[in-house]
Amino acid sequence: MMNPLEAIPAHPGAVVVGGGIAGLVSAWELARAGVRPLLIEARGYLGGLIARGTVGGANVDLGAETYVVRGTDTSSIVEALGLTSVEPAGSGARLYAPSLRGGWELRPFLRDSFLGIPAHPDAPDCAHVLGEAGVRRALEDRSMGSGVGMDEAGETLAGFVAARMGEAVLERSVRPIIAGIYTADPSVLATDTVAPGLRAETARHGSLAAAVAARLAAAGSRRTPEACVEGGMFVLVDALRAAIEEAGGTVLTRTGAFSLRREASGWVLECGPTKPGPTPGAEPVPAGPGVSVTTERLVLACSASAALRLVTEARIPGLVPDVSVPEGAPIARLTLAVHAPELDDAPVSQGLLVAPAPADERPVAAKALSHLTIKWPWLADQLPPHTHLLRLSYGRLGEAEPAVTVEGALRDIRTLTGVTIAAEAVTDHLLARWNGTLPPLPPEYRARVRALEEQVRPLGGVVLTGAWVAGTGIASVVTHARAGAKGLL
Repeated sequence: MMNPLEAIPAHPGAVVVGGGIAGLVSAWELARAGVRPLLIEARGYLGGLIARGTVGGANVDLGAETYVVRGTDTSSIVEALGLTSVEPAGSGARLYAPSLRGGWELRPFLRDSFLGIPAHPDAPDCAHVLGEAGVRRALEDRSMGSGVGMDEAGETLAGFVAARMGEAVLERSVRPIIAGIYTADPSVLATDTVAPGLRAETARHGSLAAAVAARLAAAGSRRTPEACVEGGMFVLVDALRAAIEEAGGTVLTRTGAFSLRREASGWVLECGPTKPGPTPGAEPVPAGPGVSVTTERLVLACSASAALRLVTEARIPGLVPDVSVPEGAPIARLTLAVHAPELDDAPVSQGLLVAPAPADERPVAAKALSHLTIKWPWLADQLPPHTHLLRLSYGRLGEAEPAVTVEGALRDIRTLTGVTIAAEAVTDHLLARWNGTLPPLPPEYRARVRALEEQVRPLGGVVLTGAWVAGTGIASVVTHARAGAKGLL
């Protein structure tokens, strides 16, 4: 049996630490430029927040299942790898939220909108959601001039939307959607991270409504800003690994970077085998001695804690990382396979988000429900007739880790869909927890990360990337990782 250390090349063309989507994309970019990278991942699997599971015999995404279609950074990779990107099927997502007339209602997202921000606040569906006074206030955006929202108050998405269109748009449309997508409140999210370019476009077009309308026009016939790789996002992970290895790169899991130092010959890492940490969410720990690896190109695409540990231990003169990553929400996702002919007509189409509300005012514990076999037709193809996959998401920022049970999920399904599913109709289920993986990134955090990047840049031959640097979401991470890798060539 080969010693695993023997698989580690001593002088690779580049070293990429971390095998999430940031590390895979970085290594792919380097590999296709003829650099033979070594990619090491301390955990036992690649993909990070993109993870595969099997429920009811079907392969499903347990983590991230879509990316935002913004520019071509992600879609061009999908294309280059010979994969197909697809939009969610069904008639669009819905929102389960308090009604203006009291109680809760299930309603579509505003028809012409971006993150819940309307392009036409005087449209009939806006009147239903915002009320007359809310519409009047939202329309003020058109005449208030381009400078409003460009100050410090507009640096958060909540501040920007409220300044331009008022509280009704924020509370009744934007906040519920953002809470569902990012598991965070828009008051702690940087506008320029969640919606890159939106403030600049608002200034250019003279109003936020016009900026949103321009975005929608640019999207053309695309009904939704999100897409998936046909078969599941995990297909992309597998394809990236295969492409890196075909180009002469080396990809190793259960292999970590123990230490880092700078020498005249380049960056020197001690790399070696790892084993799981003491808890499921903990960083892996060394499982034996390491070997030295020297490289002129280094990509730190690992978690914030691992990257900051390595750059701090390297004792680089003048480099003092002043970054502490905010704690993300305790997220739990329960995927159920159910034999339920009553779901064949898709009562909530592809799914819905549940608006945030105080715990004692919520009709359900779940914050989202996805009807996966409607949303992604290839899943239905893997299952017997009348069998459906439903995923319920739980956990909100600032709240305790949610207790999740199949019984509780079935109650939530009944409230949200109107369909009663008996416990014996559940043929399989799988619970995945992603505690702390989607931290809210406020403007002041973004400023500290930018300062760290500026400190690292003059060192040469090293880049930091990953969601903690680039911002949440596959599209943001891919764009940042590609730019970083190209900068090393």
